Amino acid sequence: MKRLFLISSLSIITLLSFQMLSSAQCGDDPIEPALDIPFDELVEAIDSTDVIYLSLINGDTPKPNACGLNPKNDPGEWAGWGGPLDHDNMSMGEGVGTRNLITIAKVRYERGLGTHGMATFIFDLTGEDYKGFHAVVGLDAEVSMPGAADNCGHGGTVQYVFSIDGKQVYESALLTGLDVYEEGKGEVVEFDIPTGAKELQIDILDGGDGVSCDHADFGDARLMTAGFYALEPAEKLAATWGKIKSI
Repeated sequence: MKRLFLISSLSIITLLSFQMLSSAQCGDDPIEPALDIPFDELVEAIDSTDVIYLSLINGDTPKPNACGLNPKNDPGEWAGWGGPLDHDNMSMGEGVGTRNLITIAKVRYERGLGTHGMATFIFDLTGEDYKGFHAVVGLDAEVSMPGAADNCGHGGTVQYVFSIDGKQVYESALLTGLDVYEEGKGEVVEFDIPTGAKELQIDILDGGDGVSCDHADFGDARLMTAGFYALEPAEKLAATWGKIKSI
């Protein structure tokens, strides 16, 4: 009986893991992550028509679909090394076939973008009436966790610059992988989107020291429409940060 219970439990865990992987990749054929990256918290996707996730492959533009909003610029600009980007919600890894689930420090994100500096994404904002943006940015744990950092010095260095219709609206700190990992979290990016905005441009810079190990992530990267901000305060607090589970 104990053995049967153990087998059943393992089957359930495997099923849940597969379901999480399938959901995270949103429309892709699921791939096995190259590394088993440890994490303490999982930020799940928000299931709401007022939340539109940034995506790369299975979304659409200018009108987003259920998988999200794709960039409108040339895919050749999406990654400074290791492209092309071929899966949603996965890290850069070491190129095609080596992607990992997005993990910044010890936080795993069900939805997000993974790329390599230097890179540029341009998103068309004309398909919905967006009111705000949210993401958590930082170096992926694949280059900053103990062991991986031995091959990457300080775990990579990146900086994120956000502009709307050519006007800069947010600039992140200069982030290094080791600092992000030791602090245990990435940098939260939030800003309003003005009425009539046409495009959001995101530039991922190399910190001035070259692109080695610059595996840049956007965890829980999303746009929100007016309905999101009409939530009750208690619900809004939970939704703003995503749904967090301790593992």
